[in-house]
Amino acid sequence: MSLLENLKQEARKRQQDDRADCEATRLESLYQSQFKPSMQSILKYLSELTDQLKILDHEVHHQYDMPGLGPVAGLRHTDYVVNADSSENTRVVRLRFQCVSDSEQTFAITPKTKADEACAFLDSQTMRYTEWPIRDHQQQVVGLNLQLPVVVKVNFLFQADPELGSIRIFITNFRGFKVEKSLIQPHKVDDAWLDNLGHYILRNRADLYDLQIDDSARHAIRQRLQEAKRQRELELQEALAREQLERQQQSSKSLLGKLKSLTDRL
Repeated sequence: MSLLENLKQEARKRQQDDRADCEATRLESLYQSQFKPSMQSILKYLSELTDQLKILDHEVHHQYDMPGLGPVAGLRHTDYVVNADSSENTRVVRLRFQCVSDSEQTFAITPKTKADEACAFLDSQTMRYTEWPIRDHQQQVVGLNLQLPVVVKVNFLFQADPELGSIRIFITNFRGFKVEKSLIQPHKVDDAWLDNLGHYILRNRADLYDLQIDDSARHAIRQRLQEAKRQRELELQEALAREQLERQQQSSKSLLGKLKSLTDRL
């Protein structure tokens, strides 16, 4: 590579690094001013909420529909745990708890295909169980008896995303066995929203309706995502162009070397 091309490549790399540093600085400033207070409010509220629930031994029950097992009622909230990636610069907050049966339950499941479906589901949820066969009068296995303490693991995860302009929320196994995804803008995390969150966790309200964002905010988020995608595509194109240029230069050098060798022999 010639001196000039080498300098150009270094200059392009320096410009890209400078742009990346500017963007990182902007996002960090945005986190500190808008996201950090909201994430710490969520952490503080959930910590205090679960502390009070433990002291009061407050009971919350729920019914889950389980594949192959059917509806299982009376599962009780227990073992609340709240943690975060950092108490100083909080970017991720987690709330975990379990919905459990007070004693082991036994399910007689037929036909065998339905019993196999139930076993596959329990395995996917890492629920331990004991099984023994159900046989017909010809001693053929036609189903299974399953005995287990029912334990459903529930997770709430709150993740600051300054680039997106929102806090991402992932809720697992709370309203059925699925992951629900939502967004909340940091300025909307106020006392009323936190109070609604608490009622939702205690199943006093059917919907976490305050997680819905208005159309203008949703449009702004889409625009930011599109801009980020365009920037990534541009950087990829520049990288491919540099790689192609380097290959061409290497190929040119190789050709010139061969021609020079032939000339010398002549």
